Amino acid sequence: MGNMKKYHHGNLEEALLTAGLQEAKARGPRNLGVNFLAKAVKVSPTAVYRHFLSGESLRASISQQAREELARQMLKAIATQTDVKNRFRAVGRAYINFALNEPGLFAVAFVACEEGPQREDSPSAWMVLQDSILDICNAKLIEASEVQQVASFAWATVHGFATLAGGSDPRRPKTNEKTISDLLDRTWSGIIQLGSKNSAKDKLGAN
Repeated sequence: MGNMKKYHHGNLEEALLTAGLQEAKARGPRNLGVNFLAKAVKVSPTAVYRHFLSGESLRASISQQAREELARQMLKAIATQTDVKNRFRAVGRAYINFALNEPGLFAVAFVACEEGPQREDSPSAWMVLQDSILDICNAKLIEASEVQQVASFAWATVHGFATLAGGSDPRRPKTNEKTISDLLDRTWSGIIQLGSKNSAKDKLGAN
């Protein structure tokens, strides 16, 4: 313990989160405890509690870092897309690709934590997804009252596919481009068809 590095720059919190994210990337959520990460950055476990109230608080903050990286990948994917459908597809594809390319981070992003992070996600993967649904609403393809429901449907679809595809079940779905494109097209069609039906019902009700 005598040769432990001391942090004089006030950045131990950042160092712990960086180490946690690197560990998550390599091995998922298994080594995100206080003792392991304190050793990784060469400080005593006691020093960790100067920045995090508990081990769960540290774990939740690392989980948040993983979600924010997912959100950044989603934002990057839609940066050059202007068409509503293409933006929706880009968001979904980025979400699935993140799960497939970064399985450790994806697992940590949604790991169960007894405590939440100390701040809101920024950027927020959920908000990026919801904004893509708002785009569909602004294009008059679904009603404003449907946004939350449609966002939940879209999230459940891509998250469910990503989780299954990245798992070890021999019956897991294929992850080639055609399979992913087909999933996103079917999800889009389901959203638009449901919006059309509800719009027609509203018009009939008004009459």
